[in-house]
Amino acid sequence: MTIKIKRCFGKQALPKVTQGNNALRLQDWINLQAQTPLLFSDNQTESMARLLPLLLCGEQSAQLVFNQEIIRLHVQDLDKTLSTDISQRNGKIVTSLMEVESDECRHDIALQTVSDKLPYIEDTRQVQRLAKRFYSGLGRVNDYSQHFVRIAILDTCVTQIMQAFETSKLGGEHPFSVLCGLIKKDEAKHVYISRHHAIELGATNDDFYQQQSLITHELFQLLTSQHHSFENMGVCLDAIQHKLEEKWQ
Repeated sequence: MTIKIKRCFGKQALPKVTQGNNALRLQDWINLQAQTPLLFSDNQTESMARLLPLLLCGEQSAQLVFNQEIIRLHVQDLDKTLSTDISQRNGKIVTSLMEVESDECRHDIALQTVSDKLPYIEDTRQVQRLAKRFYSGLGRVNDYSQHFVRIAILDTCVTQIMQAFETSKLGGEHPFSVLCGLIKKDEAKHVYISRHHAIELGATNDDFYQQQSLITHELFQLLTSQHHSFENMGVCLDAIQHKLEEKWQ
């Protein structure tokens, strides 16, 4: 049976920023798939139904993080003691963060479109609980710079995961593979924006180095809970983790 799965974080929203080539491609994908059957084999259908809650939780968490940071900077901007330079810098940062928030919103809508065409799996809530615990834990840091260090590292991991889905057993022409390719392009941009923002907030290269192994390990511990589903789709978690660990060295 098909049941709309509950959200992990926040409320369903619409993207505030709609321009940009990749944004338009994603919106075209969403519009097309809303009216088109999405075909998977029986095994793939069950695997995708198990994986979508993980992917959706990540996108919903990201929207919430960027939305909260935009609000924090807006509030900070109301402080009359801020210099003009800091106020202008905040304005530029907010524009970039709003782009990311809108990208994540589109990813959420697109993945929800896929999820709506899949059967409901009984252990979905358990998967969501694990995912929520991981994503909530990302924010348990001493300052905002460390949070965005973690976000930049996470987005690097997501970029590699989306690339693996793009070249999975589905084949490059499958609509889900196309979607993952589009998400991958956005996530690569998000790495740059999150990293830049973390550095603006005071993060150092050493901060990134210290967090890389921890975040990668914890993320893949979460993903391994659905190891067989990833494997069935032709996505090798061990290979992705090894590639990331080599990158961090």
